[in-house]
Amino acid sequence: MKKLYFLGAALLCTTLSAQNLISFETSEGYQLGDIRNQNSWSVTDDGEGNFIQNQVVSSEKSTVGTNSFKNAYEAEYGAQFYPIIGAQKSFDQPLDFQDTTVSFDVYVTEIDGSNFEMAAYGIDSNEDFTPVYDIAFDYTGSLNVVTSVDFDMVETGVTWQPNQWYNVKVKVSATEIKYFLNNALIFTTPNFSQLNLVGMNFLHDNYSGDAYIDNIQINPTNMAVSSVNKEKIAVYPNPVKNSLNFSLPNGEKISHISIHNIAGQTVLDKNISDATINLEHLKTGTYILTVTNSKGVSYSSKFIKE
Repeated sequence: MKKLYFLGAALLCTTLSAQNLISFETSEGYQLGDIRNQNSWSVTDDGEGNFIQNQVVSSEKSTVGTNSFKNAYEAEYGAQFYPIIGAQKSFDQPLDFQDTTVSFDVYVTEIDGSNFEMAAYGIDSNEDFTPVYDIAFDYTGSLNVVTSVDFDMVETGVTWQPNQWYNVKVKVSATEIKYFLNNALIFTTPNFSQLNLVGMNFLHDNYSGDAYIDNIQINPTNMAVSSVNKEKIAVYPNPVKNSLNFSLPNGEKISHISIHNIAGQTVLDKNISDATINLEHLKTGTYILTVTNSKGVSYSSKFIKE
């Protein structure tokens, strides 16, 4: 069997940019195919310069836009002792262990296949890779979480089903780590490492099946519909099918836009100067557009995507 190496502290040269949303879209600089070296993602290697090939940006399934990351079965290698097949990305700056939230959407194709783990890690005083949080879609259909720096894992008592999307959210505080599934709290552990988060990875142990990861959010801003002042910015047409137009008062210059769905999830976040944006990729629903001018003043309005 070819030897593979765990993704972790040795990959700190890669970084996660300041963006707080990763949905693997072309607007974020991604393209379909091998994720390695796209926006500084790394994948599992054998220590001799050979990298697994099929950890890819895929258009097969998504929750935001059209793409997602496919944490795929690797036919060239056998089953592994623990989850090791996948991709990793480090944060440009460590995230505070006293107040950090990470969320992402997960879709696993089969039970009785691989164990899929989604984790964030820190570096301890010995410069060792140490888990900060770790949640596993276990092959038995159980959701499990790590409860110690030694990777001790326990069942949460919650189960998952194949071929459906789940939203996972992890809230890290100074004393606790809270795990949420579809916004429902499912398990709490002590903050056993109390290390800042320096990176994240998505891995499996290569028995069978694939997982898709989408809509990764770092410290997402929860923006409720009730906070919208619809009179501050004009949007048209509304409802919109493809291109949405908007204008700021007094001819102010546009510098940045973001779009949230009504659950508060960021679906688009980018710098822009034009007053038109193509929304063909958005799913039907109600959204909130926030436009920021060149002086940092923001305006918001609600619109409907047909």
